[in-house]
Amino acid sequence: MIFRMLHWRPSLFAQFFIGVAILLVPLALVVVVFLQALDQHMVNTQQMVLSSYQKNEQFNEFKQLFQSLERATLQNWVLKSEQLSKAVNEQWHKADALLTQQSKAATSTGELARWQQLQADFVASRENIEQQEQANAELFSPLRQQINSHGNWLHTHTKEQIDLAQQALTDLQQSFINWLVALVPIVLLLGGGYLWRLSSNLGYLSRVISQLGRGDWDVDIQLTGAKELRELGQKLNWMQQQLQSLEQQKDTFLRHVTHELKTPLASMVEGCDLLQEQLVGPINEQQQDVLQLISQSTERLHGMITNLLNYNAIKARTLSNKGCQLDTLKAQVQEHFAERLRLGQQTLVWRCPAELKELPLDGELLQMILVQLVSNAIKFSPCGAQIKIQIERYKQELEIAVVDQGPGIKESERERLFDAFYQGQAAKRNAVAGSGLGLSIVKECVNQLNGEVQIHSGSPQGSCFRLKFSC
Repeated sequence: MIFRMLHWRPSLFAQFFIGVAILLVPLALVVVVFLQALDQHMVNTQQMVLSSYQKNEQFNEFKQLFQSLERATLQNWVLKSEQLSKAVNEQWHKADALLTQQSKAATSTGELARWQQLQADFVASRENIEQQEQANAELFSPLRQQINSHGNWLHTHTKEQIDLAQQALTDLQQSFINWLVALVPIVLLLGGGYLWRLSSNLGYLSRVISQLGRGDWDVDIQLTGAKELRELGQKLNWMQQQLQSLEQQKDTFLRHVTHELKTPLASMVEGCDLLQEQLVGPINEQQQDVLQLISQSTERLHGMITNLLNYNAIKARTLSNKGCQLDTLKAQVQEHFAERLRLGQQTLVWRCPAELKELPLDGELLQMILVQLVSNAIKFSPCGAQIKIQIERYKQELEIAVVDQGPGIKESERERLFDAFYQGQAAKRNAVAGSGLGLSIVKECVNQLNGEVQIHSGSPQGSCFRLKFSC
């Protein structure tokens, strides 16, 4: 059971609800604690208000009783009535009982001392008044002042309790806000961590798909995390194996087909040459034109087969660590296109630093790259144009650029231009059809040399193929 728990990988749906629960539990806990504290505060405030109301009511009752007692005592001093004296005595006892009740209801030591002091002054004033036989209203003045002072204190004390309750509510609200503010970074951290993990998996998935699209079959696909992501990783591994198998079958098919085509093609070329040389009999002018057309077609077919062989040979080729001489490379390329340049009245212009003598790259691959790029440049450039080859050597980089004067390449076509057998609009309009493998061969060679190739617009027209290699 423990082993299963350690290897449990929830789905994205389950992870979402787990994440929401993790985020909501602290918030819910804070809200529950706040509501409980608020409820307790409301209960305490209600008890305080009720207690203050009762104390004020009892004090007002005591105050009215004292006023009635003062009038009755003054009347009794004049009338000397036994019945009135009895009523006055009962009022004294009732007022004393009210003070005793207030003392018992006191909630603090300071409040108890105030009520006890008022009761002591009340008792002392009563004894002093009872000893007097003549009317003297001034005897009630000290007690009246004491009662008024106590009333002011009671009013102030009630107001202070209300202020304290209000301050306690404000503190409680501020504490709740502080807890929410403290939880916000935690919530953002947890949510951000979840999104970062999901985003990193999606980014890794995007990179893997890009590598598979470029034909990199050695990539190790390892998607971890949610159940759906791991299943997607397994599907990608399966797709990688299928694509690799199809690529191998395609290479095998192309290799066998091209080799099988070379034999009958050689027979066709030889037969065409025999007919053109009239070794098997004379031919007229019209027959000569037909043979010329056949010869051109077989020559084009031979070029296509050669490109196919080169395309397959590059992938299986072992990279040479030896460099190449720049003069040798220039001579090979110049010689390869000498006849085409002469027929098109075009010029191949080399721009290289005088001190650059050797290129630290595989010479055979470099020659293949330049042959394909220059061939395209001659094909799309007009008669009498210049094709420029620029080579620059920096500290850690070698840069090669081939610039033509053709119609240029549309931005929308540049992304697919290096795909095998793809031909842009300009190639379709050109009178000389190609195989669609030239730039694919360039891309494969550049990848073998761990470089990169970019396409730019030429100036004022044409295209510029810029190759960069680290060395």
